[in-house]
Amino acid sequence: MDELTNRLNILAESKVITHKTKHKIIDMIYYLNSKYELVLNETNASAFIMHLAMAITRIERGEGFEQVAGAMADEIQREKNFENAKVIADDIEQNIFHLAFPLQEKYFVITNLLVVMDDG
Repeated sequence: MDELTNRLNILAESKVITHKTKHKIIDMIYYLNSKYELVLNETNASAFIMHLAMAITRIERGEGFEQVAGAMADEIQREKNFENAKVIADDIEQNIFHLAFPLQEKYFVITNLLVVMDDG
């Protein structure tokens, strides 16, 4: 967790992400651990955490996103833990970030949650 926090601090200090986003991401890390027993760390989630932090900042700034490819969405939906990952994504979207993820970002979150779920 310390390594992820250090990365987030660097991004916030360099204004790549907002301090608000940094704190929300840290809240999410603890929330996923306490509610779902998902442990995010440098090994299994560093790319996910960095991308999500930047995506949340882009949402806050009203910047655009590319559309998710239909074939990619279909493939993700066939994953065995897709429904569980979707429930968790919906949960953090509503209860941690208090915003609606664009569809392509939601699929990114789900994909990374699948990776963490497979790791545990």
